[in-house]
Parts: sequence; structure tokens; C-alpha cells
Amino acid sequence: MFKVGLTRDFLTPEGILTYKDMGLDILDNIKEIEYEFLEKWESPLQAGTLQQYDAIISLAPAYTAESFIGVTRLKAICRFGVGYDMVDVNACSRANVIVTITKGAVNYSVAEAIITWMLALCHKLVAKDKLVRQGKWQERNQYTGSELRSRTPGIIGFGGIGSRLTQMLKAFHMNQPLVYDPYIDEAKASELGVRKVDMHTLLQSSDFISINCPLTPETKNMIDEKELMLVKESAFIINTARGGIVNERALIKALSNNRIGGYATDVFEDEPVASNHPFFKMDNVLLAPHCIAWTQELFREIGRMACTQVAQIAQGKTPDHILNADILDKWHSEKIK
Repeated sequence: MFKVGLTRDFLTPEGILTYKDMGLDILDNIKEIEYEFLEKWESPLQAGTLQQYDAIISLAPAYTAESFIGVTRLKAICRFGVGYDMVDVNACSRANVIVTITKGAVNYSVAEAIITWMLALCHKLVAKDKLVRQGKWQERNQYTGSELRSRTPGIIGFGGIGSRLTQMLKAFHMNQPLVYDPYIDEAKASELGVRKVDMHTLLQSSDFISINCPLTPETKNMIDEKELMLVKESAFIINTARGGIVNERALIKALSNNRIGGYATDVFEDEPVASNHPFFKMDNVLLAPHCIAWTQELFREIGRMACTQVAQIAQGKTPDHILNADILDKWHSEKIK
């Protein structure tokens, strides 16, 4: 049998499946596959755990070089999502373990969540809600917002999420989106209706700055104190990517001094976030616990893609969306019989 382990964080503390539809029927319908949830939560995953399985469907746990010491059975880690900063991909490659992500499955939900942040920020949604709850009705004239119309969106990282976002924003009659992404050329940008610019221009010209790139050594603290000085005082920054792309210390200073209009984030440098984080005292900040894009539809699409990838591997096929495809020849010869 091809044995699949699902990390324990797919279950509530009571052992109930958190996401009701995550594609497990795909595995149920393949007689060669059996699956189970790991007995306990651990992060990083331990070698003794990984050696029990042919594939892991993984939500949040980390994987380090030590995770693979003596591991010979494991063929794949199928990441339930698109971020992979918790996985040492190089260590996986050395252990001849492929890593897949559910590329594309998150695009619609995250793009819609970004627009949710944009509307909440520019219409001062939280502040207006508080006026009613606190009996301050007569102070409403101090909280006039603004529309998205004729504002300029700036998108850092123009992959599937950024592309979907620009399509959705057309309904709001915004200006042509500005895009910073060194991995797309100007012809492709023009074809998609956006203008490719350098980071300096994007930060200086955008009214909304949406961060959609992965956290890598290249993007760590990509927006720091110097970059924040370029941002308009009325502009909003929205981060649904990863904490650490924006230097939080520099950002807190900018927000405290009203150097920028506001910030909405789903992600933090350290998660879970500390209970005394300075963001909590700021009226120009909106927060979510790394779940702003979580919808039933999101988990259904992610789950079905991850389970399909596992099925492909169990049937001796090359799965979709492999991060370390450079090891495929060796992987096929040693792992797929």
C-alpha cells in the first residue's frame, strides 16, 4: 500500500476534521492508497515520523535537514498551500524528496481578500463601526473615506494572485496597475494590462501597495525604512504574503509617525503574534491571524489539488507543481518503481 500521512493540524484538538471538503474522496477512490492523520503535532517533523510514509500532505509544520536523517521511504511532501518558507527545499532535494505546492488554488480567494482589505482601509470601516458601538455618532464627519476609483494600485510580485487581483480591480475603475516583478518582461506586463516599473516608482506612485511575493533571502526586509520613506502619506500597504518582507520595526515607526495612511496584514514576522505587539494600539492598522483568505472554496480547491498530486505519485506519475524538479530523474529511478 502507498501510505499517506496528513499533519495533525488538519484536525481540531478533539480530533475533528477542520476543513470539511479537502478532497479526501480522491484518495478514498484509489485502492492502493491508505491515509491517516499523524498521531501528534510536531514541528519540525521528525525523521521517525516521516519514515512511516510514502507521502505527507502538510499544512503548517516545518521541515529541516534533521527531519530527513535516515529517511528512505518518503517520496514527497505535498504542501497544502503555496508558501514554502517552512520547508528546507534543499534538504528535501538531498534526501531525494520532491516538494509540491498547490499553485493557483489560492489565487481567487487571496485576491478577493486583498480587495476586502482595500475597501475596509479606504472607507475607514473599523473606525466607523466603533463610532456606532461607542455612541459617537456625531463624530462621523471626522471619518470621511475615499473610493478606489481613480486610485493607483501597486502590486509587488505578479504571479497568479497579482494577475487575478488586476482582473477583479477593473470593476472599480482604478488607474492602470503598476507592477514590480523582475521575473516578468514588459511585453507580458503590457499584454496583461499592467505597467512594469521599478520598486522606487511603484512605492512613490501607488495609493495601494499589495505584497504578493514569496519570502526568500531576496525578499527578506525588501521594504525597509528607506523604502517606506518613498510611500505616499495617504497610501496603504497590504500584506497577504509573508511577514518579514516588510521590516516590522521600520513599519511601526512609519505608522506611528503617520508617514503612511495605513497597513493591513494577515502575516507577521513571528507567528502567533505576541499579545503586546505595537500594531494592537494603532487605529490605522487592520489585522488577521493568517487566515484572511480562508474560505470553504479555498480549502476545497487546495485540498483537491494536493490529493491529486498524491494520487499522481502513487500511480507512478510526475505530480503537478514541483518546486525541486531538478531531482526528478534521480527521484524516478530511486523512488518510483
